[in-house]
Amino acid sequence: MVENYIFDLYGTLIDIETDEESLPLWEKLADFYGGAGAFYEPEELKKRYRALVTEQEEALAQKSGVPREVVEIRLEEVFAALFEEKGARNYEALLAQVGPFFREASTHYIRLFPGTDELLRRLHEAGKGVFLLSNAQRIFTESEMRKLGIADSFDGILLSSDAGVKKPSSLFFSRLMEKYDIEKDTCVMVGNDCNADIGGAHVFGIPSIYIHTNQSTPLTQPLPEDCTQVECIGDVFP
Repeated sequence: MVENYIFDLYGTLIDIETDEESLPLWEKLADFYGGAGAFYEPEELKKRYRALVTEQEEALAQKSGVPREVVEIRLEEVFAALFEEKGARNYEALLAQVGPFFREASTHYIRLFPGTDELLRRLHEAGKGVFLLSNAQRIFTESEMRKLGIADSFDGILLSSDAGVKKPSSLFFSRLMEKYDIEKDTCVMVGNDCNADIGGAHVFGIPSIYIHTNQSTPLTQPLPEDCTQVECIGDVFP
């Protein structure tokens, strides 16, 4: 009997398209930083951002003992370092703005997949536990969930930027279990990513439900035997 449903967020409940490679994004961000006295050319800013992400991931992996491919840094620290490298002062108040600014400038659209609201409501009405386990940055995700009206739809939320680790690592799954005192044998993972969501759940030892959405990568291997595939989010809890 499944008592606890653990959901992925982006590509599963939220349909989103972003582009962090576009020149207009980095031009806007360079203007934002320039207004605070941190002057970058757009391509320079993009290059330093990428380099700092890599440096901080390597440092966190070394400190935590978690492989670099599954560590998750906090992008606030990258944005702060970009101010500091150019000698900007009194930028602390801007840190709360730069993340949402970056996200909005890089987002083409964001919306809930059809059926998301109804599914979460029906699960609660049935007395099920509803949890979120997402590879996501709080500085982006918190405001997006509020905007889409699902911020209060979960009994527990764990984001990778808070945990310092991401799917498919079993450590991320176990931290959710420990934080909210839930048992593995009562859970199912629901996601759209065959590796992070489905593969991660399989290795951790819980069954899963796979939804192939417009943000899923093509399946290159059979789904695990403990995985059920559905056509859309509304079919998770028929």
